[in-house]
Amino acid sequence: MGGMFKVKNLSVTVDGQEIIKGLTQDFTVPVGKFFVLFGPNGCGKSTLFRACMGFSKYEVSGDILLEGKKINGLKIDERVKSGLAYMYQNPPSLKGVKFEDVAKESVGDDLVWKEYSKDIDNLDARKFLKRDINVGLSGGEVKRSELLSLAMLENTKVFLFDEPDSGIDLDNLKKVGEYMGNLLKKKKAMGIIVTHSGDILKYIDAVKGAVMYRGKIACVGKPMEILECIKEHGYSKCVNCEEVKK
Repeated sequence: MGGMFKVKNLSVTVDGQEIIKGLTQDFTVPVGKFFVLFGPNGCGKSTLFRACMGFSKYEVSGDILLEGKKINGLKIDERVKSGLAYMYQNPPSLKGVKFEDVAKESVGDDLVWKEYSKDIDNLDARKFLKRDINVGLSGGEVKRSELLSLAMLENTKVFLFDEPDSGIDLDNLKKVGEYMGNLLKKKKAMGIIVTHSGDILKYIDAVKGAVMYRGKIACVGKPMEILECIKEHGYSKCVNCEEVKK
């Protein structure tokens, strides 16, 4: 089979509209590294992630393969247990539910403060542990809360990061990017990231990238070369640019 994470002939329909059309792509990169997915709004990047996680309103045909095994039939929690994790772009706020309580329920009271104490400090997260999840938090705090949740998952092999650099300031951007890289190394996992601005590429080890356009992969190449092409010429030029295809 080959490849840690790939999709084969994947089509995704949402509310009767086909967003992703027969997509085949191996997203596998080495442990600790990132695959970067670029693309204009509405091209299917977030749809791809949500379909891979098994969200209910996404009608899927084709194969989603994790370590060569088809996971299409698994529920969301089963996919997480199999090694696939997802960081929301805009996670929901949960009024009346404190992060600390959920963490203790998930991993145990002692482990929250012993096993993950360093993660909590690295993310400067102690100040919002006793607050309702994502209620009244800044953009950067929300991202850091999401990352702490991911850190507490076990056996993750592939992390899907949906625009982790959106809505945060430069200080948080550095914290988030560096922590993401350290998280992959700690978990011995790989990451796939969706980004519009590309700002987070300064802080992560991205070794492969692709442009998604109209529900398909238009080109594959080196992330920084793709980003420069997009900045200079826009997506239409990049889609047809043979120089970034390697």
